[in-house]
Amino acid sequence: MTTYSDMFNEEPMLEELFNEPSFIQLINQDDFISNEQWQFWFDAYPKYLDIKFLARKVYELRYYESSVFEDTIYRVEIWERIAAQIDRSEGLQSSVKRFPMMRWLQYAAILIGVGMLGFWIYLQKASAPLSERYVTSDNKREITLPDGSTLWLNKNSSAIYQEKGDSRTLDLVGEGYLHVAKQIYRGKRRRFVVEHDGFKAEVLGTRFNMINTSTTKLIALDEGSVRAGYANGYLIMRPGEVIHIDHGVLQRLDAQANLFKSWQRGTLELNNTTLKDIVAWMELTYKKKITNQLPEELMEITVSGQIDVSDLQNVLSSLGTLYAIKIVEERDSFVLKMKN
Repeated sequence: MTTYSDMFNEEPMLEELFNEPSFIQLINQDDFISNEQWQFWFDAYPKYLDIKFLARKVYELRYYESSVFEDTIYRVEIWERIAAQIDRSEGLQSSVKRFPMMRWLQYAAILIGVGMLGFWIYLQKASAPLSERYVTSDNKREITLPDGSTLWLNKNSSAIYQEKGDSRTLDLVGEGYLHVAKQIYRGKRRRFVVEHDGFKAEVLGTRFNMINTSTTKLIALDEGSVRAGYANGYLIMRPGEVIHIDHGVLQRLDAQANLFKSWQRGTLELNNTTLKDIVAWMELTYKKKITNQLPEELMEITVSGQIDVSDLQNVLSSLGTLYAIKIVEERDSFVLKMKN
């Protein structure tokens, strides 16, 4: 902190006070000294009572100067400007004293006040919520959010990203895949909440797919941890799990989570995937009912491979070949049957 030795040229008692070890210990504490603490100290050292008010003003300037002007070089420059202004002022007056203390305090208070005003304006701007909106139509889109997270937004979807204080929120309508970046805010992890129409996922840092439409509400978690909530219920998800809303209730779904990001990477990755998992994925992805005419034991058949999902007919044909079945698309459903 600046010593301001020039300020004490005409106030030897003040200079003595600011070199008093007990007083130095008092003013060097991090918290601002209350009037009660100030009075208590001066009651213990009555020889300095005559300059108690003046010392208080110098202390306040020192405290606010260190709060507003954090850069040491800049603080020195500020006090040099104060001294220069006093020099010019003294040159125009016939005052005998070169650096009268109250003149110091007047100019210092003005500059500190201006600095604090600028600092207050900065804080107001910094605390204003950040908001950005993203929309897709016929194509999916990869977006880097302001916090460094990555959002893959499926076609015919929209999202509004906002951040304020210790929270980040994403209002997602449609489907999106998120890789949430971890952030620290004032020593704590900054949470990230994806929410729309009462369906939400609270995360810190993770990768997951989310569908939030009027007909389908689903979260498929790849890694990390998610607290999924809907209405008055919630579930803590583990990697590889899928949850969805069934008749207004949040439930776990027996399906492979990695299937639900096929739209994001362009391929359906099958790794010992059962036909039962495929049926769950098809029903929720294409929003069509499944009419299953297959024997129950066939639902547990597993296959591995990759399928290009850019064309629905290719998906149906490839799945039929891999599982040795026939899949017929009708207007509102898919029919699964044995090959002739």
